[in-house]
Order: sequence, then structure tokens, then C-alpha cells
Amino acid sequence: MGDIIIKYQIRSHPEEKPKNVRCYFDTGSSRTFVKHSIASHLVGTRELSHPRAFFGFGNGSFIATDMIEVEFKLLNLWVPHLCYVVPDETLDPDYDVLVGHDFMQIYDVHLLLKDRKVLIQKNALKMALRIR
Repeated sequence: MGDIIIKYQIRSHPEEKPKNVRCYFDTGSSRTFVKHSIASHLVGTRELSHPRAFFGFGNGSFIATDMIEVEFKLLNLWVPHLCYVVPDETLDPDYDVLVGHDFMQIYDVHLLLKDRKVLIQKNALKMALRIR
């Protein structure tokens, strides 16, 4: 599992003022999650057609009732990603967004665990943005 927390800016609309959030990169999570307190300050949260159950985080379970598309500012590019909105207490108090494998695979993000760094390549971001 990854164990890297880095601050990034996110927004849900180009005219929205970006918000600084702490992102926890977790290679063991298949999805990306954002705390309700963060999503509630952004535009565009949408209710799911039915609550979605997830399992994990210490062998527990939790439910997401909403999703939001946010843009992460990486290397001066805004990259979009769909995130499940979860109750704040679902995620650790040390971070606001849990960045899962889905995000890392789309944008070819690699974790350098030994150095506690995230490797992001601008060409990979540009390619992913073109293909979308």
C-alpha cells in the first residue's frame, strides 16, 4: 500500500477558486474518495442512483451516496477525475482525498515509496487528457 500525502489544488469548475487539499495516494484502493466537507464546498456534487457500498479501510465497510468530478492541478495542468463522496469520518483526519489506483492508472502516476514521492510526467498527463 502507498503511504504518501501531498497537497494539491482541486476545483470542480474552471471558474471556481481552487481549494488546497491533502491527497493520500493509496495503491491498495481501487477508487478515489473525497470527504463530504471538501465536496460540499465545490460545485457539482451528484447523488448516486443508489448508495454504493465499499469494503476496506481496516476491514470495515462504508457507503457513498454521492459523486463529484473534480480537477486536480498537476504540473500546471487541470486533470479531471470522478470521486466518490464519503462521510468525513470514513477517511483519516490527516488527509482530505484518498487517491486510488483508478486515478494513478489513468494518469500513469507512480509512487516512489522509498523516497515518499509521487512521480507524475507531463507527457503522460497530456496523453490521458487527449484520449479522454
